Amino acid sequence: MSKNTLTFFLFGVVLFLLIFTFFRIGQPRVLSVEEMKVNGFIKYGTSNKLRDFSLQDHFGAEFSQQSLKDNKLNLLYFGYTTCPSECPVMMSVMRQVYDKIDTNNIAYYLITFDPEIDTQERLKSYVTAFNKNFVGVLGTKSEISKLGFQLGINKLDPEIDHNSQRIIEHTNHLVVIGNDSKIIGVFRPPFDSNSMSLVIKSLLRSN
Repeated sequence: MSKNTLTFFLFGVVLFLLIFTFFRIGQPRVLSVEEMKVNGFIKYGTSNKLRDFSLQDHFGAEFSQQSLKDNKLNLLYFGYTTCPSECPVMMSVMRQVYDKIDTNNIAYYLITFDPEIDTQERLKSYVTAFNKNFVGVLGTKSEISKLGFQLGINKLDPEIDHNSQRIIEHTNHLVVIGNDSKIIGVFRPPFDSNSMSLVIKSLLRSN
């Protein structure tokens, strides 16, 4: 091998290693269970699979287990449109997460705990105000409660506070479900979009 050939060969090897290193650095790292916990995410085991349910999205289409198969990850939040504090904060955080993750493999849902007030049009107007790709979900109280029970999400009956606002106390968690209908885990408050985005990028790589 001539000196020039050897030089070009070594240059090519070095260039390849540099490109490969920068590529690996730019890729999101798969986090450990403890690292996810530090970032606000509680990862579940592998046997937590949803039983079937039947709800409706704000387009009028059925929302069931089948709906979860279209995306690698599904983010489900239970709330309601007249919620004065927790729900709009969570929806804003979801919008920030959406902006931080460049992928079409995640679906974002708000499932209403107040179907008496949250009609299809009202729910659509509310969720799309945060992001046009967010989807509102409604249905009978029994079906909503059944799904919430499976996900560890509870609610209390509506109450009226001193400002005459409609208040429904509920579990303030964001649930992550895979396209196989298995419950991957939950984000718990306080919510931080940077930490959540880090975990979700890891989940996209590992699931």
